[in-house]
Amino acid sequence: MTQRWLLLDFDNCQMETEHLAVPLLIERFNELYASQIDSILTYEDFKKYFHGQAREFLCNNLSKHFGIKVDYSILYADREWRMLQMLKNTGVKMADHLIETLENLQKIGYKFAFVSNNPIQRGLAAMRYATNGQGDRLARLFGTAFFEAGDTQKPKPDVYLRAIEQLGTSPQHCYVVEDSTTGVTAAVAAGIVTFGFLGFADNMLEMAQKLKDKGATNSFCCWRELPDLLCC
Repeated sequence: MTQRWLLLDFDNCQMETEHLAVPLLIERFNELYASQIDSILTYEDFKKYFHGQAREFLCNNLSKHFGIKVDYSILYADREWRMLQMLKNTGVKMADHLIETLENLQKIGYKFAFVSNNPIQRGLAAMRYATNGQGDRLARLFGTAFFEAGDTQKPKPDVYLRAIEQLGTSPQHCYVVEDSTTGVTAAVAAGIVTFGFLGFADNMLEMAQKLKDKGATNSFCCWRELPDLLCC
């Protein structure tokens, strides 16, 4: 039987990290650039224009949006250390029924890969401070299949293409779960059937339509719904 892979975005797919990470980045951006722009960056604007973006790709788009030079090395200075402290202090919610769903899929032969724009270390730190205490159990499901986008961020498909190559599989034998238009764009461009996760979305109906417009085959609100979608 052909090996099937489920390639999973992390932030706001597996664990609810964006409500922590995004405000911290916005605070840092406004601290650095408020004097150079007409109006400060808000959470609502970030979600509207930059959802799912990170690192150099985000800095380039912030630069274009505000008409200024946003320096990646300055905006992201000590970011992972600051994120680690926040995760440790607040804890992080894991998506409901995520582990049981993945473990049931594992029993019928699926394997899993972690594919994120953000650093692997952040994902592992979030698992460490999971409020349900199940982070180690989640991490074990991925084995050594952890991939981060690095310099070539989603919405470019490179991280998915690299994951497929290193896993020794093909797009036809994979599925992806993403929560953002940025991620869906990347996965669809890599030729992979992609599902949208809405469990942490502010407006599920609106986000479902946005993900569909970018090529998502379907969307779901609870991880328990995914196995039925995979069988369609």
